[in-house]
Amino acid sequence: MDNKKVVAAILIIIPFVAYFILPAYNAQYPEAFGLPLFYWYQIIWLPISGIMFYIAAVLIDMGRKRTAPSQPGVHRRRRRKSSKR
Repeated sequence: MDNKKVVAAILIIIPFVAYFILPAYNAQYPEAFGLPLFYWYQIIWLPISGIMFYIAAVLIDMGRKRTAPSQPGVHRRRRRKSSKR
């Protein structure tokens, strides 16, 4: 497996793990701007996870471009030699 794909997979998994550890952030205190920890923890992770998903998509796309043919779906046609009499 390519190193870029491994890094992309890790970047995709991290936000899911951060959201699924609910007992760690399911609390009222500390508060930030009047919001309990539960809400501002999720608000902080929204842009972080978006950035991580974007980086993962770029890494995966770079891997596809490297291995893909130059023009997919375009086939050269053989020209028939015309016989001139």
